[in-house]
Amino acid sequence: MFIDMDIKFIISASIGLLTFLWTAYKYFDTRKRDQDLKEFENYHKLIKELVQPEDEKERMYVDRQTAILYELKNFKRYYPFSYRTLLSLREKWEKVPNQFPRLLEELNLTINFLEKYKNKS
Repeated sequence: MFIDMDIKFIISASIGLLTFLWTAYKYFDTRKRDQDLKEFENYHKLIKELVQPEDEKERMYVDRQTAILYELKNFKRYYPFSYRTLLSLREKWEKVPNQFPRLLEELNLTINFLEKYKNKS
């Protein structure tokens, strides 16, 4: 009699535990996917703002661009792409007469940061 109750309890507790674990897994998996999507959207928005003029007069805002260059350090998943993109931008921007020195300085700082990370891995 007690053996039957123990087996029933073990089965019910196991089913309850598995249900809880599955629900927790789905919650964290969904949360991770949502965070990845948000990071993807934010990263691509920053890249667009870095390279695309604000208006039809092709004015770029240096303060915003330097802030974006700094913020790219926070997107670890995109380091390899950021590194290649920034190298290309440096090559392009160094050819521009009267390019803002602050912009080039922040660009180089970010490239150096990404190179250090690349060399560590």
